[in-house]
Amino acid sequence: MAQFRFIWLLLFTSTFSQAAWQQQWHLELDSGFASASNSPVFDSEDQWFGDAALRWFPQYGNVQGQLVALSQAKQKQDNQHDLIVAELFWKTELAERDLLVGKQRIDLGVSYGFRPLDMFLPYRRNPVAIQVEEGVGVLSLSQFSGNGEYALFYTDSYLATESEGLQQRGLGLRWYQLNNDSEWQAISYYDNKRALNLGGTWVTTFGDAWELHAESRYQQHYQCSVSQLNSSNIGQVSPVIEQEFNHGFQALIGMTWANLNGDNLILEYWFDNRALNQTQWQHVADISYYLQQQSGDISNLRFSQGEVFNGQNLLQHNVMLHWHRDIEDWQPAFDLMLAPEDGGVIATARLDYEFSQGWTLGARLRYLGGASDAVYSLLPENKVGLIKLEGLF
Repeated sequence: MAQFRFIWLLLFTSTFSQAAWQQQWHLELDSGFASASNSPVFDSEDQWFGDAALRWFPQYGNVQGQLVALSQAKQKQDNQHDLIVAELFWKTELAERDLLVGKQRIDLGVSYGFRPLDMFLPYRRNPVAIQVEEGVGVLSLSQFSGNGEYALFYTDSYLATESEGLQQRGLGLRWYQLNNDSEWQAISYYDNKRALNLGGTWVTTFGDAWELHAESRYQQHYQCSVSQLNSSNIGQVSPVIEQEFNHGFQALIGMTWANLNGDNLILEYWFDNRALNQTQWQHVADISYYLQQQSGDISNLRFSQGEVFNGQNLLQHNVMLHWHRDIEDWQPAFDLMLAPEDGGVIATARLDYEFSQGWTLGARLRYLGGASDAVYSLLPENKVGLIKLEGLF
């Protein structure tokens, strides 16, 4: 695969020998400490960690790319080093239409805490540590009007990840329209894993300070990991199985308020019927605590329940409040994510200081937990803190 990517780069660049060359580098370094929770599901320990990412953004004529050298170290695990071709694509004009070929990050969502239209290669929103947002293989043809766009596209995420759970390829249509203070978007997409996907967004502004947005998606099929264990069938069934369900639906509605002092406030609620319901989560907690009290190999079966935590959303109902303020060189921010079903809380505080042109020093602190029986209290960590350095050159 690496050889294929290198040849692909040579073919693209050789096509544009007279084009202008541009590039930018982005360095990220972080170091922090993760405090383990008392979860019966995960065998976690307190540990220090550190990450480093050097991103290179070359542009040669109509060819653009993003290559990432990523290094991750944890106190009690082996270090991991990766070289990732996050993006590499070519854009041109064909018959008065825009043509794009290559590997690109596709982000069609309009919301902050969760984006239902992030359907091609979903990634974790608002992480505290370094994360590489890798693109997917894409071939698209777009036509623009005075206030809109129509696009036909094909995507292939097999080029982007080794995780079977995220891999699919499919064909889609996108329509976008801007009208005065409002914009709409509609997408129809069919792939080999989820079959039909239908989605849309709406954004409008009113007054000098307010914005409303909504986003939703329907998918014909979806996969979900479900626990099968109970106290009477241990050793007779697989602890967790992945089942296919029909008619997945996600919907989000939110608002934004801003003032002249630099304050920005976002409030969002979203629903995801693909997540486990409260009864299913209670079963996961009960069987995990039961297994924890056993001995030997039976006790270790509780760690198998960690597979059910792999969904985009753990809970069906979610509320998020975000605030940030721009104060010249200082950028404080705070996120509060609430689970109204069980009282779970994820709170994240951020502070960044731009000490030089393009260079920022930051700190992050995240708490996960809430009520004693909350799903978030079953996660492997309950506190994460780090400092980071970030720069463009």
